[in-house]
Amino acid sequence: MDSNITLDQLETRIDDTSLDLEPEMMRRAGYQVVDWIVARLQNLRASPLGRELDREQTEALLREPLPEEGRAFEAVFAEYTQKVAPNAFSLDHPRFFAFIPSAPNFVSILADALVAGSNVFAGTWVESSGPSQVELVVMDWFKGMLGLPDTAAGLLVSGGSVASLTALAVARRAVLNDETRDARVYLSNQTHASIDRGLRILGISAAQMRRIPTDANFRMDTGELEREIQRDLEAGLRPFAVVANAGATNTGAVDPLASIAQIARAYSLWFHADAASGGFAALTERGRRSLSGIEQADSVALDPHKWLYCPFEAGCVLVRNGGLMRETFRIMPEYMVDVARQEREVNFCDYGLQLTRSFRALKVWMALKTYGARRFRQIIDRCLDLAEYAARLFERSPRIELVTRPQLGIFTFRYVPERLPATDTQAYLNRLNEKLVAKITASGRLMLSSTRLGLQTVLRLCVLNHRTRKEDVKEALSLIEQLGREAEASLVAPGT
Repeated sequence: MDSNITLDQLETRIDDTSLDLEPEMMRRAGYQVVDWIVARLQNLRASPLGRELDREQTEALLREPLPEEGRAFEAVFAEYTQKVAPNAFSLDHPRFFAFIPSAPNFVSILADALVAGSNVFAGTWVESSGPSQVELVVMDWFKGMLGLPDTAAGLLVSGGSVASLTALAVARRAVLNDETRDARVYLSNQTHASIDRGLRILGISAAQMRRIPTDANFRMDTGELEREIQRDLEAGLRPFAVVANAGATNTGAVDPLASIAQIARAYSLWFHADAASGGFAALTERGRRSLSGIEQADSVALDPHKWLYCPFEAGCVLVRNGGLMRETFRIMPEYMVDVARQEREVNFCDYGLQLTRSFRALKVWMALKTYGARRFRQIIDRCLDLAEYAARLFERSPRIELVTRPQLGIFTFRYVPERLPATDTQAYLNRLNEKLVAKITASGRLMLSSTRLGLQTVLRLCVLNHRTRKEDVKEALSLIEQLGREAEASLVAPGT
């Protein structure tokens, strides 16, 4: 700052300029955005799923120097709709069956707009007592859904990766007092890679992670889990946590949660359930049966932006002993003394990684209050039925071989031609199915993802979208058969 400038000069220099548009201009821009969103949702089924450009194409399309002068919002918005939006895949498209889809409901979309428009700081009670109370209510709804006790606490985070990282940080503090030397954690060979990443951040090396094999249904082998724990104890190591799948990304498999909980208690291990993809199936009767035992977990990761149909980002972590979250994360520097409150007035910054955090709970709260839990329950049940319907339809095809049956909306399969090579059959089928999934993605009409189960490359179909219909499943099968034939024709089989 120029120390020579006078107060009078500052008085003259400072004007009342802001970034606010005129009210009518704001309304017009807002209506334009809402109209585009509504039109997009109305036309989603008939639209392509999206496309992937290479880096050279995106550079040519969007690279420019920092704009010195502004342009009209309408011109910038048009550039977004023409150059940016088409060059991404629509995870909410009815025929997006890849990975774990996300199809936000319109009420939650509006809720996110309200949050952006009011810019709530949801880190401390003094600045957001109303929003904080909403988040407490939402956490209680989730605890009740899973059967967790009143002592449990939680908060909304960006997604399942941060939810599990948060939970495992609490586990490290509670079980190991943050001393990770000789610690061992147990997870199956179907565990999501975000768990590995979170453990690495927490100082747990790959050598400290024990991969427990799975059974024919890709569920953790609890006998081998217990034997591995015993071997580590005999070696003087420190078993501290076991991570169970409550809906594995590959197959939807649910580990034997009740048995894992029993083993964890017997050996004083922290039991974390990764229910990011399938946890909200607990709203349904059959989902609760599949997830039986999750109520015994020490911590759970959920993703409302998946089966609760909220926009990104919306993850959730719940910890059975909520006080342990506060013990792990609460730090009170001198510049925070004004926000200090008793435990009853919750500062959510004391329960996780973020101080500055958005009001993520509003989209969950508004959607559940607008639609009601019964409506969500019906939709989830319909998705479970659609996955079963799709699997039965696919297995009637002479070219489709089911590998795993539907579990929490996911099943796997592979395309198998009528004639197979005399040698290297497995390698040929793997190449063929890899080529098929590439063709499917390039088509813009359907999206599937592949994975590896043992030595097999398989395709996954995940039904999670409230907009998906039987006709979308039938169209998917027809396209898979057509593109499978094309992939088969273009791939020379060995020995033929």
